Amino acid sequence: MLPLAAVLFLLIGFVLGVGLMTFFYQGGSTVDFAGENSIDNVTYATSSNKNSSETYKILYQQIIDSVVSVKVQGEINGNQFKSGGSGFVYDEKGHIITNQHVVDNADSVEVYFSNDIVRKAKIIGTDKYSDIAVLKVKEDPSNKNFTAHPLPMANSSEIKPGQIAMAIGTPHGLEGSVTHGIISATGRTMSTSNGFSIPNMIQTDAPLNPGNSGGPLVDLSGQVVGVNRAKSGDNLGFAIPSNKVQRVANAIIEKGEYEHSWLGVQMLPVSSKMADFMNLNDEAARGVMIAAVIEDGPAYDAGLKGAKSIEIDDQMAFVNGDIIVAIDDKKMYESDQIITYIDKKRPSETIEVDYYRNGEKMTTEVKLGTRPN
Repeated sequence: MLPLAAVLFLLIGFVLGVGLMTFFYQGGSTVDFAGENSIDNVTYATSSNKNSSETYKILYQQIIDSVVSVKVQGEINGNQFKSGGSGFVYDEKGHIITNQHVVDNADSVEVYFSNDIVRKAKIIGTDKYSDIAVLKVKEDPSNKNFTAHPLPMANSSEIKPGQIAMAIGTPHGLEGSVTHGIISATGRTMSTSNGFSIPNMIQTDAPLNPGNSGGPLVDLSGQVVGVNRAKSGDNLGFAIPSNKVQRVANAIIEKGEYEHSWLGVQMLPVSSKMADFMNLNDEAARGVMIAAVIEDGPAYDAGLKGAKSIEIDDQMAFVNGDIIVAIDDKKMYESDQIITYIDKKRPSETIEVDYYRNGEKMTTEVKLGTRPN
């Protein structure tokens, strides 16, 4: 029988990021960063022709100077490597947003702008859990012929499926490439190889290819709705929502890191066989079972209990773990809902958890911790 951790990993799975392992260098000189990342500072394509190809051309021309190619060199286990991805100008101070996995293990980072300007970049900070990295290049206002405006950030909570989206980046080393599609879904939870999930991801059918990682996904008003992260098969791409990007990036810029809240549990849905075996009522049968509680974590300290593994009809199942049905009086019937809710909280905040144990409904308070590195 597989150990609990192995079974959970197999159940969760993961989707790889879309980094790039080969690329091309270009030359360049200086760049000027101007204006806050506000829609008021840049005039973007109007809504009168949003369905025409002219809109895409205008939009591309208006934001391409703010989209960069990120080139990385480093060493892993004594082996030199080169890799890269995409990014975009975040503010007038020269901060650049990209993916953490793009600059992971980097010894040197260079940023290439659309007019062949090249600047060495410093990694201000990274967050592996949200896959966000903040770089900084030296501000140089001497060149008035080229201005890299900070791209305005959309309110990702207002994004709806069906909206048009455009991705700009450096797929396969081809700088300044643009693709478009629609927002296919929101609120997706994406598993990662580090054992934690990224909640509330944006799903798009805009083609994302190796090298698009870290580039912007924008709407037709030119606002960044997300940071492109990964693809999974044809017509299935994912982006980190702009609201999450701003929270993480601002914290990194201010104090060098972003602290994630942490409940300290592993969760599984309640199957019909599990519900029958435990004789659950309707509400408990819809809940989310705690499969495991991390020792000395917040849930452990609050007295929550994990499940035991048994065989039901020759198949492994988890039973008798606490079953969460609500947090702070909000119904929680999917693990994605719990992950997203906890993600919006801050460490040291207290939440009230409603759960079932041995058929009895109970309530406890949990003081959230800081996710361990």
